[in-house]
Amino acid sequence: MKKIFLAFVLIFSVFALFGVDSLAAGTGNLVVHFQSWDGDYEGLGSHAWGDTAAGRLYDGTDSFGVYYEFNEIAVGTEVGFIAVYWKDGGPDWSAKLTEDVNIAADTIIEGETVHVYVFEGAKTGKTDGVITDPQYFVASNDHYNMLLTYYDPSGSYEENLGVHAWNGWVNDAEKYGTDFGVWATPALVFSTAGKTASGNEVKAAMLQSTAPDAGLLVYAGDDATKKTGDVTLTSALSDTPALGDTGVAYVLSKGDAYTAGDNVYYNDPATFALEAFSFTLMAYDAEDKEGTYAVDPTTIIVKTSALVTNPYPLAANDAEKEAAIATVESWFTVREITGTETYGDPLSIERVDFAVNNATINSFVIILAEELDNTKDYEVFFNLNLPEETLAVAKDVAVTLNLTVPANTPVDAVMSVAGSFNGWTPGTVDYVATQVGDTLEYTLMFNVSVTEPYTTFEYKWTRGEWANEEFIANNRKLVVPNNVDSISFDDEVLAWADIDAPAEKYAEPTREAKENLKASIVLDLDREAPVIVFISPSSVVGVDPQDRIIEVAWGQPFNQNLFPRFRATDDRDGDLTPFIFVPKGDYSVLDTRTEGDYEIMLRVVDEWGNVTEETFIFRVVKG
Repeated sequence: MKKIFLAFVLIFSVFALFGVDSLAAGTGNLVVHFQSWDGDYEGLGSHAWGDTAAGRLYDGTDSFGVYYEFNEIAVGTEVGFIAVYWKDGGPDWSAKLTEDVNIAADTIIEGETVHVYVFEGAKTGKTDGVITDPQYFVASNDHYNMLLTYYDPSGSYEENLGVHAWNGWVNDAEKYGTDFGVWATPALVFSTAGKTASGNEVKAAMLQSTAPDAGLLVYAGDDATKKTGDVTLTSALSDTPALGDTGVAYVLSKGDAYTAGDNVYYNDPATFALEAFSFTLMAYDAEDKEGTYAVDPTTIIVKTSALVTNPYPLAANDAEKEAAIATVESWFTVREITGTETYGDPLSIERVDFAVNNATINSFVIILAEELDNTKDYEVFFNLNLPEETLAVAKDVAVTLNLTVPANTPVDAVMSVAGSFNGWTPGTVDYVATQVGDTLEYTLMFNVSVTEPYTTFEYKWTRGEWANEEFIANNRKLVVPNNVDSISFDDEVLAWADIDAPAEKYAEPTREAKENLKASIVLDLDREAPVIVFISPSSVVGVDPQDRIIEVAWGQPFNQNLFPRFRATDDRDGDLTPFIFVPKGDYSVLDTRTEGDYEIMLRVVDEWGNVTEETFIFRVVKG
């Protein structure tokens, strides 16, 4: 009886001790700041869970977007959050802006208010219940914080993309792979922050500093891969920063070796989103000679606001390379503007030059086969020509799947697909692949019917039955556009579920519908003539033509040193001084044997044929 009583006392003590710890832990407050890329927060609410956290409409707005206050959350609570528009007093689950965002249990701090930042498209990743990809960012109350946001419109995020930093940043060499201050070894601070409406990933990092004057730059290891100039914490914070403050620096990639600084937006999500997510042809900047403009009557430089995928590096042979060049050329059309929304026939394009070896491109040179006339107006159009319209009548597209299987695949195996296009039925005769010789490669051809701009079909590879399907985490996707007659995909089965399957399933390849990018801009033509400026003698500098008089001795050979000095500059062509000439005719005559005034003309012509003429007078006088 005593033993039983003692056991009861011990068990009761354990429960009592746990209860005391839980109660002593106390509570803290959580503020979730949320940003939608389009800035539309009308009717935006949340779904939330974890202790006292509950969904509702947002509590207020700030420079980041909107925020939600969850108070008196028990320490040790994992809080869940979903940004979702509300309808009829509750969440409209067809209008979510995030998936589940699971804020780790150690985020809540007793007696403190912790600020967490979440972007549209966020989705926390977990493995065996452990958060491995948070996709939220926690500010420190004991430091100055910078939420560094980075977006590459092309989605080409280098594996080595990171920062070089200085002046007070809190280092975590184990977490980031290196100390912040080691040049050529980027600190790998970035993680996925969310996705745009078109499915492109956005990266971000929450960095802490002990001093508000810390700085950094984004790069992939050397000067040639710099994405920014100096990005400063001072610019992101207020004029009188306090510990715990958070400033946001948005960085829009404009390619490698870009340090101009105009691609960094501090606490300005609206401008960042406009520049990052709106595709445009960049206007001409006369000072920097950047943007879209006609250099001369047959040469047009085009600069796009976002990088686009270059098809040329993907080409495997000469025929595919020629096709890639033709594809890039097909993106451009140049037309004369003949009226309001009316245009002439497309001008003939001889070729389009671009950086053929770059994975992404945003600079192009159009060489025309005919000349532009700067007394007329022209518009240049860019269009990737990807499908946007739904077909009135369905069409068949021939799909080819090229498959590679693992070496442990049985030699007599039957490779077949089961998917949404065949009722998810393995082994269907028309969906059995043909082996290529005695290799591990197979090929399969079948038709699918499409009407939408892009139709997505899901499928998996099997060896004829579901019991021996591939060991893949999720279904594969076929994304088929409606503007092609045929399309091919390359697949590789890495493991079978029933043959030496690894501990974890492998990820399916990423295949998504592509957004068509198109824009146009009226060409900036050179209609401004060059400028001729007299430098010496003083009698011709800064005076009207009739007062530009240089005296010449009568009856003496002309002294060449008396000819005035001058300079010619052009807003497009630069220094044209070597191209100034005296045209033949009445304005080129000087006779030192006869007294009188002789008007001399200087003429210069720029690449566009804009002409400037200036005159001065040689006055022949007797001594």
